[in-house]
Amino acid sequence: MRRHGNLWDKIVSFENLTQAAGRAARGKRSVAGVARFLDRLEPEVLGLQRDLEQGLYVPGNAFQFEIRDPKVRTITAAPFRDRVVHHALIDPLEPLFDRRMVFESFACRRGKGTHAAIRHARRLVRKYDFFLKLDVRKCFDSIAHDVVMETMGRIVKDRKVLDLCETIVHKSGDTGQTGVGLPIGNLTSQWFANLVLNRLDHFVKEEMRIPGYVRYMDDFVLCSEDREELRHAKVEIKGFLRQSLRLELKDRATILAPARQGLPFLGWRIYRGTTRLRPGNFRRTRSRLKHRRWQHQLHLIDDSQLADAVRSVACHLEHGSTLNLRRKMFMDDSHPP
Repeated sequence: MRRHGNLWDKIVSFENLTQAAGRAARGKRSVAGVARFLDRLEPEVLGLQRDLEQGLYVPGNAFQFEIRDPKVRTITAAPFRDRVVHHALIDPLEPLFDRRMVFESFACRRGKGTHAAIRHARRLVRKYDFFLKLDVRKCFDSIAHDVVMETMGRIVKDRKVLDLCETIVHKSGDTGQTGVGLPIGNLTSQWFANLVLNRLDHFVKEEMRIPGYVRYMDDFVLCSEDREELRHAKVEIKGFLRQSLRLELKDRATILAPARQGLPFLGWRIYRGTTRLRPGNFRRTRSRLKHRRWQHQLHLIDDSQLADAVRSVACHLEHGSTLNLRRKMFMDDSHPP
């Protein structure tokens, strides 16, 4: 596919930067730093535009914190000004990125997402006798910056756009090893990682010609009627990741099994006739809902925010065989432990 140019003027236009500020502020307008930027929207955007055009833009210092959901992850919260730049960069490029993606890739993309990935995985389990479940080891922490830039260079030829990508990757990306790692939490990190792994998608679909495939970020599944085909596929994928993307498989997360045993994917176990919520996912979902109820009782959130939380949980659970779980969860008004 051809590389794209003449993108810079659109990215740094006043209109795009203003719209990017609105998108970055969704759900966070009451946060102090966001509110200050929006109160001075025009001068802030003009200053940001000037810095970008003159090559003076430097990402600020991000705030980091840990979550346990279920494993420990370090989340990076970039300053709001940087998040505006992330949206201003990614949003005009997203249609170009999307055209490069295979159908079976479901992360980040409009009209896709986890629920669509689960529906596709369910179709695969019903169609094929065996699955191979794979996971990239420490994906975000392990992605090399030069692999990201090589990948972007296959899509974009505008030098100024590539320079901005390089600034974002190098300034905000290091995770203790020079030239390696993308911070979890940034819009740019999600897309850069997704585009790198899109190269794996094309390898699986076009060179290996595996009949059944689904990927959501660094979790991916191959399906086939032939168990030996999948066993061989693992070896090929391991070699491709190591040689082309400098990534490794998480061996202890690898599962090669008959479809009748149920595919563990995105917090669910998918069988041919039913889809069950995995116990750990249920515990975390119930805990989050209890916490929102507790916040509501303390008047930390209002009725509409609680209702949004309940609707979100209900919509998530409706994608599986969870009627009894929903009855139990929504009748439980107790405080979180």
